[in-house]
Amino acid sequence: MKPIYKYIDHTADLGIEVYGKNLEELFVNIGRAIFETQISGKVELKTQIKIEVESESQEDLFIDWCRELIYNFSVHGFIPEKYKISIDNLSLKAHLSGDIFNNKKHKIKTEIKNPTYHNFQLKKTSKYYKATIIFDI
Repeated sequence: MKPIYKYIDHTADLGIEVYGKNLEELFVNIGRAIFETQISGKVELKTQIKIEVESESQEDLFIDWCRELIYNFSVHGFIPEKYKISIDNLSLKAHLSGDIFNNKKHKIKTEIKNPTYHNFQLKKTSKYYKATIIFDI
């Protein structure tokens, strides 16, 4: 079994290669990669949010999903821990459970700012989905 993600070398920014057996798992795994990279500390299931995204392509849906996660953290301090995602064509609906950032119990390890289209790829192989993405940090 492949790991759910790995870091890839990229000058000055953060590169992540993420895997999933289907699109939903791929989207959950990039969420995990973003927040495991960005935050340390115990994340409790205290708060719930819903996210809905519609995009023009699967690639745009993936980037827009990353943007929504980062936006909800930077504006509301929301750290997702539990993901329930459904993807229907180019539309995503997510119910997320998690915590609100609290500097008494959470620490910022690496501040992730934005996903980029630079060298971005989203592919389906015979066994899994794979995305390669670079984030501004």
